[in-house]
Amino acid sequence: MVMKLKAIFELIRVRQWIKNLFVFAPLVFSLQLFNAQACLQAVTAFFAFCLVSGSLYAMNDIIDLERDRHHPRKKNRPLPAGILTVPESAIIGALGLGFGFFLAFSLDITVTIILVIYLLMNVYYSLWGKNIIVFDTMLIALGFVLRVMAGAYAIAVHPSSWLLVATFFLALLLGLGKRYNELRVLEEDSAHHRRVLEEYSEPFLKQLFAVASSATIVAYALYTMDDEVIAAFQTENLVFTMPFVVFGVFRYLYLVYRHELGGDPAEMVYQDRPLLLTVVLWGISVIALIYR
Repeated sequence: MVMKLKAIFELIRVRQWIKNLFVFAPLVFSLQLFNAQACLQAVTAFFAFCLVSGSLYAMNDIIDLERDRHHPRKKNRPLPAGILTVPESAIIGALGLGFGFFLAFSLDITVTIILVIYLLMNVYYSLWGKNIIVFDTMLIALGFVLRVMAGAYAIAVHPSSWLLVATFFLALLLGLGKRYNELRVLEEDSAHHRRVLEEYSEPFLKQLFAVASSATIVAYALYTMDDEVIAAFQTENLVFTMPFVVFGVFRYLYLVYRHELGGDPAEMVYQDRPLLLTVVLWGISVIALIYR
């Protein structure tokens, strides 16, 4: 029973729920972090995305079952390893989907629509989009943008354009890191796992890394110096959080290039203490500056 429960948690990727923390970004930057009602609504949106994304992970494992059996790490997942069956995984996914949309509908119709778009986009990604070079990583990045938008509409605020842009480029950087890691780790077997990897090359991905990392830093810098942002927070000091962002991006590139990590960005944050500390210190500094 314990093994089965652990397999279910692994199937719906509970450890990957850290990605859904992007839902809380509008709560923090709209100065409503200490508003109990807004916090409850943001938490509800967070779990709605967790449940729906968990159901999508289950669906992806069913679709990619044969490919995952060729992957050195993914072959140990519950479905390829035979701990869970396809019907069991389908039922778990359906339950997560149902409860996730129930939570979203309890918040606002706009949040529900965003979650529908997120679902359809991920279904398209799983069936066709992941085979289109560059567009595959852009779809991943748009998923994070939708998380931020859902978090904003859940608490009835309008998401900042700069925040959405910075989120997009950061998520794009993470998606490119995932592709680079797959290309390096799988080598000649990469095409068996993911067909689009035949189109990617290390030099090409390194060029895209340079663009995405630069765009992430610049977008965040412009956000901190935007006149509307300064007026809203009544401080010009948000720019002093830039070193955390720069170090975080550079640390990520270092881990991808030198240690061949990046296949699982969430796991990387858990395991790399300097990166985790940077994220924590950035969060503390942002809250300290805008809620002083």
